[in-house]
Amino acid sequence: MRLRTLVRGSLFYTVGNFLPRIGAFLLLPIYTAAMAPAEFGTFSLMLSIAGVLGIVYRFGLDGALMRLHFDVEERDRPSLYLTLSVVTAAIGLVLSVLLGLIAVPTFSRLFAGTPFWPFAPLTLILTFLLSFQYVPSSWFRARELPGRFLLLTVVSFAGGLVGTVLFVLVLDGGAVGALLGQIGAAGTAAAATIVVLVSLGAAAFRADFLRRALTFGLPLLPHSLSAWVLNVSDRWLIGLLVVGGAAAAQTAIGVYSFGYLLGQVVGLVAFSFNAAWVPFFYQRGAGPQGPRLLREMTTLSIAGLAVLAAGIGLLAPELATALAGDQWGDAIEDAARITPIVAVASVAYGLYFMVVSPVFMERRTAVLPALTIAAGLLNVGLNLVLIPTVGIVGAAWATLAGYAALAGLTTWYARRIYALALDVGKLAAIGTGLVTLLAAGTLLTEPIAGTPVGAVAHVALAAAFAGLMAWLAWGAIGRLRLAVAEDGGAGAGIMAAPKGNP
Repeated sequence: MRLRTLVRGSLFYTVGNFLPRIGAFLLLPIYTAAMAPAEFGTFSLMLSIAGVLGIVYRFGLDGALMRLHFDVEERDRPSLYLTLSVVTAAIGLVLSVLLGLIAVPTFSRLFAGTPFWPFAPLTLILTFLLSFQYVPSSWFRARELPGRFLLLTVVSFAGGLVGTVLFVLVLDGGAVGALLGQIGAAGTAAAATIVVLVSLGAAAFRADFLRRALTFGLPLLPHSLSAWVLNVSDRWLIGLLVVGGAAAAQTAIGVYSFGYLLGQVVGLVAFSFNAAWVPFFYQRGAGPQGPRLLREMTTLSIAGLAVLAAGIGLLAPELATALAGDQWGDAIEDAARITPIVAVASVAYGLYFMVVSPVFMERRTAVLPALTIAAGLLNVGLNLVLIPTVGIVGAAWATLAGYAALAGLTTWYARRIYALALDVGKLAAIGTGLVTLLAAGTLLTEPIAGTPVGAVAHVALAAAFAGLMAWLAWGAIGRLRLAVAEDGGAGAGIMAAPKGNP
């Protein structure tokens, strides 16, 4: 894969991953017009439940599939994909029934007064359908087919968009309608899985592939669950810790989720770039130029994410005002306070994506659960302290602390198993500049925040910061090109004999 292919693939993956989030932005005015903050909070809470259950449903097989795709012979790949798909379906069906029965008496007490029916069954259906998403996406990514990946997300986006408009706007379904729209989009993943399996042709269930996948993937389950703690457990904790009853808790979740959604765009771009970066790095990371490629690409990616975080963080008041409905009132300002903190946290998460790539390449993942659990415990601990004292903004600060800790701990571990040599000086300058800009810019423009004049001022500040980042990271572009050129075809065949533990 050439550098141009990486950039092209990254663009396709970014657009593909952005489509659902773009849909969320397009639908935010509909959500906020059709749902008050409390009902939007219920919808967001159900999505967070689907997120954690999806991790359990996949049993770590999603993390193993991409790795095993490169380890097995091409003729065995149909059996690999069939085996993991069948097991995912079986696990999903069994867990859906068991969890549905267990949740009946406790659901409303655990989730901010949300009734079991229809929210629990709809959430379980959504989780089951989403659990297959890793199968077609892994196939397209491993085969370097970003166009197919983009097509999948376009179809999913279209189905979700039509379903959400129908159920939320036309039929006035509220949070229930929003969940039905999500189910419509998630059904595309299950359908695409069937299409991929059929296209692969004859295959047989292979118990040995399942054992290898579980050996690789199960140790990642605590890691993935801890990542969920960092990502979305704050919604659940807000529901438990905010005083004032179920209505107040649901409202707080809705306001927080709105602000979080805006800032999380940065994390989505980081995730999208990672989708293209992983196969690129797996092919070249073990070669002589691998550490140089990682060093320069880390500098460039973090600089780019910082520019995006600066723009979104500064423009948070204007974005929140434009997207929220009139019934949200003062909640708009509360949501805007969440966005810049989450945007900075997402930059830290982007750093984690870069430094964890050699850990996965070397298959030295046994320590990752301990690192993510430590970061997750820090996040939960800070949530328990900050939410009762400073409100929902405390959850945002806890998220930032958790992501920063995860990036730091993973960097420390990656250095022990790989020749990791980041440009620490430039990374520190990028981070310091971003935090300083957001703090000073927000404070100085507070009187005009949320107005057209404020938007102009914020755009100007973000543009100046972008120029500074371009100057700071310019040299990394040339060094990256040189490293790719010197690597040449050295990356070919590296995946046949990866280092580290299986």
